[in-house]
Amino acid sequence: MKVIFSLMTECADNYVDYFLKQKKPIEIELKDTTTRYTNDVIATAAFGIKCDSINERDNEFYLMGKKTTTFTFLSNIKFILYSMVPEFCKAIKLQLFPGDIYIFYKKLIKDTIQARETHGTIRPDMIHLLLEARKGRKLDDSSTEVIDTGFATVQESSIHTNSTKPIQEITDMDIAAQAMIFFFAGFDSVSVLMSFMGYELVANPDIQTRLQEEIDDTLKECNGRLTYEALLKMKYMDMVVSETLRKWPAAVITDRVCSKPFTIEPVNPNEEPVHLKPGDAIFIPNSAIQRDPKYFPNPDRFDPERFNDENKGKIQPYTYMPFGSGPRNCIGSRFAILETKTIFFSMLAKFNFVTIDKTQIPIKLSKKSFNLAGENGIWVGLEARSK
Repeated sequence: MKVIFSLMTECADNYVDYFLKQKKPIEIELKDTTTRYTNDVIATAAFGIKCDSINERDNEFYLMGKKTTTFTFLSNIKFILYSMVPEFCKAIKLQLFPGDIYIFYKKLIKDTIQARETHGTIRPDMIHLLLEARKGRKLDDSSTEVIDTGFATVQESSIHTNSTKPIQEITDMDIAAQAMIFFFAGFDSVSVLMSFMGYELVANPDIQTRLQEEIDDTLKECNGRLTYEALLKMKYMDMVVSETLRKWPAAVITDRVCSKPFTIEPVNPNEEPVHLKPGDAIFIPNSAIQRDPKYFPNPDRFDPERFNDENKGKIQPYTYMPFGSGPRNCIGSRFAILETKTIFFSMLAKFNFVTIDKTQIPIKLSKKSFNLAGENGIWVGLEARSK
């Protein structure tokens, strides 16, 4: 993460420079802008590819990302089928994505691997880690200092740390598949977090002002250049990110497969017990749990103080799961949180997020989108801060 942080700040600085050069007033649709940023971060941090999606708006990497994460009615049906009857989908060879998407990622990975092996290139990114795993090697980070990366960060599973030998041979196709799912998971879902965080800062200017004060103080301590350690020490930044993930989780549900028999006992009168058996698909409604007033009083209020030092220890286990829980949680939580904090630090250091005519407060969610999205987009204005 510390190495990748420099790549993220480079991308964030590029976006700040772009908007500083724009004519006033500046109006942006947050989902469009943030997906371009997440695209560039993934391209450089995972694939070693330089992208500039804010200036080159129709570059192939970005367009393929949009196509990969655009949900149609048919793709929604495919995802439901794969969740409910995966063996049937495999038997009929049902593909989740159009064929050209598979071809794009396979060629991209094949060319990258060939170039690295030919020239002996070593780059600390996801492709390198997968190539090392294919050789039976793993990253030795036992001596690395562990820094608190945020309240929402999930504990990564250690169930495979005792063995360095791959269970099966890792092929180029396996690496391409992992790269594709990395892109699929990080392109859209993180932009949801960024979009709704931007909306909440506009809707709650007092919170934005307090966050900017922390940013200004941090910049002074860093002599004007943000460091990885300084960003992770920002308590209020983490509180704002954590509250955004509570109120607007990108994954509104988490799915799991039952591994052993379990009975859910009735709670209310006239209810029947629910008997679960191994293999049953379980859907856990994250969004509903995180907006349950029993666990989070006044849940529709955006209140970062829920996650201050005094209150965050009172949050009941399994009532806050924006990245899931257990050994099959989201492995990219640290990555997602870090790139979100990086772009907001850079933007809020130079701009105020303000309301414009297109800003919808309170926001209305789209009924047409499978993903969490604003009915008419999430529009805000950028106003240069006076120093």
